[in-house]
Amino acid sequence: MKALNFFFLTTLTVLFVTGCGEHTAEAPKSDNPVPDSIIAKAETAPVSLTDIAESVKLNGKIEPSESRQAKVYALVSGRIKSLSVELGDYVRQGQTLAVLQSTEVANVGNDLATAGSNLDIAKKNFESTQQLYKSNLATERDVTTAQLELNKANSEYNRAKQVASITGGNNAVYTLTAPISGTVIEKTITNNSEVRQDNNNALFTVADLSTVWIIASVYESDINKIRIGDNVLVNTLASPDKNYPGKIDKIYDVLDPQSRTMKVRISMPNPQNELKPEMFATLMVRGKSEGKALAIPSKAVVLDNSLQYVVVKKDKQLSTKPIKVLKRVGDLSFVSGLEEGEQVVTNSQVFLFQALNTK
Repeated sequence: MKALNFFFLTTLTVLFVTGCGEHTAEAPKSDNPVPDSIIAKAETAPVSLTDIAESVKLNGKIEPSESRQAKVYALVSGRIKSLSVELGDYVRQGQTLAVLQSTEVANVGNDLATAGSNLDIAKKNFESTQQLYKSNLATERDVTTAQLELNKANSEYNRAKQVASITGGNNAVYTLTAPISGTVIEKTITNNSEVRQDNNNALFTVADLSTVWIIASVYESDINKIRIGDNVLVNTLASPDKNYPGKIDKIYDVLDPQSRTMKVRISMPNPQNELKPEMFATLMVRGKSEGKALAIPSKAVVLDNSLQYVVVKKDKQLSTKPIKVLKRVGDLSFVSGLEEGEQVVTNSQVFLFQALNTK
């Protein structure tokens, strides 16, 4: 046993003394098997009264908010004449994205001009017929026919004008503009691209990224632990040391048949544009509190013969205490057998426990 005790003391001295550049250590006191120099360097954490809340780790992805994005399509066919923006550019509402040369726009303009001319002719014909009728040189039927022709021409002109306003083109040129202010997150065309009116793919997608969505997957075993309003801490690979706080604001109550997971959503303010679409994210969801209990870091717990202990530091002295772990939540263990405010050792506690219990 003496040899074993010597081994533990030697190991502790190497861990605490040589690592700090010291070459000598004070001799241990007769009533304490651990040297004072080692005790002084023992790291501790306080026993604290903490809320017991289940934490669930989720994986998710950052997406633009559907309510804050707009897809841009071409309402006419044509060829891209000029392209004004690139993927990732920030654009203002109404800013030009691209310009198309289109025969359809030319035809729409021609139809509008023709309809306008026909309307002018119909108006003059109606006015002339009215004058003839007053002079008894035209019949009432002639006036009625002229009125119908005027109404028809006016209707055709209004139709052509509405078509022209929808297409927004002029002189065979059709301009694509940004419907909202935001970032161009999708672009499917290049200069001289041919564009078809029946193309189902958006030419551009513009998104306001001042608020983004984080869509996370929840496994079946964790579904009952997740509720709307649960607090969430979001972490990304781009900023591993920064946590973004948020709340679950929507639960999609359907399961993906392939992955067997349910989706949840967190709407996250993004004023600095640090959260970008398609980034992967790790989420820690903190559930509803189940009350309070004494908690210590899980790494402070020492297992010995299926029993649980901690090393307690008080007044520059170390001692061991038996405890019972009631529940583990993340890096915390909720325990009984300790008092609030006690200091438990969190580094090399296994070696210290062995040294304190070796006779």
